[in-house]
Parts: sequence; structure tokens; C-alpha cells
Amino acid sequence: MISKTINSTITTIINPFDVSGLLSRYFVTLDPVLNSHYEVAAPITFAGDFEIEVEFSTTMTSYGMIIGKNGNSRYLAVHPSGVIRLQLSTSIIGTTNVRDGKLHTCKLIRTSGVVQIFIDGVLNGSLNDTNVLIFDRVGRWYENSLYFNGIIANAKFTDQSGASDVVTTFKLDQATANTESSIEGNNSVDYINIPQSARELYTLEGSTWTDAAGNTIEVAS
Repeated sequence: MISKTINSTITTIINPFDVSGLLSRYFVTLDPVLNSHYEVAAPITFAGDFEIEVEFSTTMTSYGMIIGKNGNSRYLAVHPSGVIRLQLSTSIIGTTNVRDGKLHTCKLIRTSGVVQIFIDGVLNGSLNDTNVLIFDRVGRWYENSLYFNGIIANAKFTDQSGASDVVTTFKLDQATANTESSIEGNNSVDYINIPQSARELYTLEGSTWTDAAGNTIEVAS
């Protein structure tokens, strides 16, 4: 549980109005009816080893894209069966149920052509793929469909193919119509069809995020 709390601090702020000192942050809920999603300004390209880490929460029963590329079918998504699907040259259908409204952490790691997918630290499958991979959409498929229903947060992309890692991290916690710069300042993401009402401040107590209305998001263990 301690590790989950530490992981959340990637994008957590101290709420200046919270005298208890609890950690607080904004979460943005994507609405598929509004076609809410994010578009990355400079497509993220992986020619060799890489790591992608993203947090998400959903109860959707249909396909929902987490990350993908405009114009091709390489993607990471929530499958209608409630598990993760990774589609590259071949596909991985995960084993962990992620359709429970909890905040899950998904990590993709490619090392020497072997791609592994982890959900909350548990290996959910692997495949071989040495192709150049490009991602420029969060929460939407390339055919303007299969929009995500729920929260996507803390999207971190790490290119490990060079002499030193190149990291790009998006908080995905801004207000309506914003262009959010990456934490590292090397890229940006545009907010598409995301109203201000979709953004709520949550406070973390133990392993549960709670907003002012009492809505909760439990961190998956």
C-alpha cells in the first residue's frame, strides 16, 4: 500500500486549503458521449526499449481506448470482458479484472524486443515485437470511436533506446480547453471536448481518493 501511495505522488499536490496535510490532486473523467480525449502534440515514438506507465479507473462494459495512434491499430485498451488488451503485431489479452472502478496501474515494458504488460505489478502477458511504435492519442481509437469512459491519469512514456532515458509525463488533471505541458517540458497534450465539470479535486486517505461530494476511487492493490 505504501508503494501505491508513493506512485500517486507523481502528480499529487498538497492542497493549501487542507490543514490536515493530506495529499490532493485533480482527476478528469472522460465522457464517451462527448468524445472526450487527449491529443499529444508531438507523437511519441519508440524504436527500441521503452516503458509506458498509466493509471486509469473505469466500469465500462465496451471497448475503451487508453492510448493509441491516429491512423493505425496499435493500442492499449480495456476489453469488453473487463481485462486489458494490448494490440501490437500480435495481441495480449490480460487476466486481471480492471472494470471495477478502482484506480489501476498499467505498465508496458519492452526489453530486447520482448513486451510485457503488468497490471498493479502483476504480469498479465508478453509478446515479441520489434516494430517502431508511435502513440499520439489518449482515450480514443484512431477511427474516432471507442472513446474511454472513466479516468486516465499519470501517463508516463520513457524511451530507453538511447544512452539516457527520455521521459515524457502528462498529469492529465487540468481544466477545460487547456493545453497541458509535460512535467519535463518536452511535449504537450491538448484537451478535446472535456468540460470543466469533468474535473474534480480528490484527497487521498489511506488507499482511497475522495472528492468533496463523497465520491471515492479506491487504489487497486
